[in-house]
Amino acid sequence: MSKKLVRFVAGLGIGAAVCLLVILTLVIRFRNSDTICRGVSVATVDIGGMSKDEAGRIVQSWAKKQASKHITLVALDRRWSGAQGDMGIRVDWPEAVDRAFAIGRSDFSLNSIICALTTRGKGKSIAPKMLIDDSRLEKTLRKVALAVNAPHKDARLRIENSKLEIDQDVFGLQLEEKASQVAISKAIKAGQNLIQLPIVPDPPEVTAKDASGINTLLASFSTPFNRGTVGRTHNLTLAAKSIDGVILMPGGVFSVNDTVGPRLAKRGYRIAQIFVKGRLEDGLGGGVCQVSSTLFNAALLAGLTIKERSPHSQVVPYVSAGRDATVAYGSTDFRFENSAKHPIGIISMVQGSLLVVQIYGSAEDKKEVSLSTSVIKRTAAASKTVVDSSLSEGQKKVVDKGSSGLQVVLYRKFKGNEGDDVSDSFRSVYRSQAAVVAVGPSAQSSAE
Repeated sequence: MSKKLVRFVAGLGIGAAVCLLVILTLVIRFRNSDTICRGVSVATVDIGGMSKDEAGRIVQSWAKKQASKHITLVALDRRWSGAQGDMGIRVDWPEAVDRAFAIGRSDFSLNSIICALTTRGKGKSIAPKMLIDDSRLEKTLRKVALAVNAPHKDARLRIENSKLEIDQDVFGLQLEEKASQVAISKAIKAGQNLIQLPIVPDPPEVTAKDASGINTLLASFSTPFNRGTVGRTHNLTLAAKSIDGVILMPGGVFSVNDTVGPRLAKRGYRIAQIFVKGRLEDGLGGGVCQVSSTLFNAALLAGLTIKERSPHSQVVPYVSAGRDATVAYGSTDFRFENSAKHPIGIISMVQGSLLVVQIYGSAEDKKEVSLSTSVIKRTAAASKTVVDSSLSEGQKKVVDKGSSGLQVVLYRKFKGNEGDDVSDSFRSVYRSQAAVVAVGPSAQSSAE
């Protein structure tokens, strides 16, 4: 090789090394600077060559304008318009600025060098992420749902002129809220401001056709009540109406709490006496337990499967021991399953001073049911004496009669759907309640 060629090659090598050193120096200087690559943009905002803080202010300002932009939600023939920000939709501008600042700084690849030193390079156009406040968007969608939802109505049973009639079922529609959130998120990211929300059918669970075979009284039970206790009578009647007409498909489970709902003043319930820890006290919804107890007995006599049942803390006056079923919304429920082969329907009504619950179904599901009760244990009530200064010496007054404790087992026998013998039992434990007798103070105790 000639000396000239050697010098030429050596010169190229030195030149290349110098160029590489210069490029490396520029890249290092850029990476240590507070400047964003030239040619970088967030959405339509050009922030190339700016400091990170300056770019942040500009992108934040743009994001605020985006939050004020209106979008329109469409559901059926209704429309709702509002600012994106008010619906909980906003641009994640800090994350977009962080990504912009990282361009050209992530590695020493060729693209990173091009990005750092020129306006060219891949990935310089950044699409900012959209953040959605689910709670705020859900609040908006709940308003939409209230306006467009048309809940289905199941077929219901009723008695008209002593004949069984069936109220027709109604098909419903409802806003699919989770799918609506997804649709809004996709539309916002795509820059759309007119968003169609998904409406889905809400079919009835029980149709009139389903109930067409209900033609026979399977069981009936009634319990007495005192119409003079106005609050209790009102609550009892209100709860009875809640369960009246319900049709249950085979395998379906009926819940008193789910059907009657919470016993609240705003739902029409009044103050009446209820059992609280073995004592009668005033409380909202007193009387509902008589409805559940009457229904319990009708379900027993219809040969239906009892899923959940609890006795009161003490024997109640409207059914014999072992035949009651207490309920308390949110804690204690009475539930039974339609274990018959065909649908059943409940009729619940007040006739004079009687609460009557009837269960109707197919004649094929009629069963002969026998019930018997056995007393396992009795516990005598204790007696407690208290001094009452308002009474004269030697005078006595019964404050609380108290009640004895009792343990009973209710037995049931009947023929099952396949003609097999079925038997089950229900245990009840009622606590004793001490009698309280007030006496007047003696002369000696007065002197002391």
